[in-house]
Amino acid sequence: MHRAIDILESFSVDRPSLTLGQICDAVQLTLPTTYRLLKALQHKDMVTWDPLSKRYSLGIGVMRLASLILNRDDLTQIILPWLELLRRETHETVALHGVIDGQRVCLVEMVSALPIRMASGVGTAYPLYRGAAGKAMLAWMPPDRVSEVLDTAVEAKEITVRRREELRQELNEIRRVGFATSRGETVSSAAALAAPILNVQGDVVGAINITGPADRLTPAHIQKFSPSLLNVCASVMRQLGAERIPL
Repeated sequence: MHRAIDILESFSVDRPSLTLGQICDAVQLTLPTTYRLLKALQHKDMVTWDPLSKRYSLGIGVMRLASLILNRDDLTQIILPWLELLRRETHETVALHGVIDGQRVCLVEMVSALPIRMASGVGTAYPLYRGAAGKAMLAWMPPDRVSEVLDTAVEAKEITVRRREELRQELNEIRRVGFATSRGETVSSAAALAAPILNVQGDVVGAINITGPADRLTPAHIQKFSPSLLNVCASVMRQLGAERIPL
């Protein structure tokens, strides 16, 4: 089962279609094994085969599964027009990120139309303490949860004790201004800003993230876009029946 999932994960925004050989290289399986798994995935409409280009791509079966996630709550339905509004205004990639199994995961993404752009890819996971969207959500989590995330990262030697204390200070500043920023934390050439979405109980349910090349999404542009980001988050929260973000 995990080998079939590896095949599905070999597709990306940058590589939406692949040859059999490219898939073999990506998943490190023999050609017969890869071909057999692809046939099984085709049977379930998870991948499609184009006889003209001789390339595979993701099929409608994946979209059916994605639709279950997109329709499981009000947030994803509410947020789509707001993401499009932000993309039009900033010309950068905008996305909804959430927390799944203790990690930040891209749930919905609208990629910039500019030729040079940044994209996470739906389903991509990152640590909560790295990147604007993760820090935006972490900053509004209960203190004991924040300590658990940061202490676990130190124990796993993913961050140093010094970095843990720097992050604690940064999270306090994020709460003060209402949004988080990052520069080169997950991708060296990328920059981002993000703000959290809270539900009516005050729990973090996601974060809206704006990302682009660091040389284009400069600190000045981040400050320029931050009011729009905060206004959109506030509008989404009102539709969820929640109050504005408590600073």
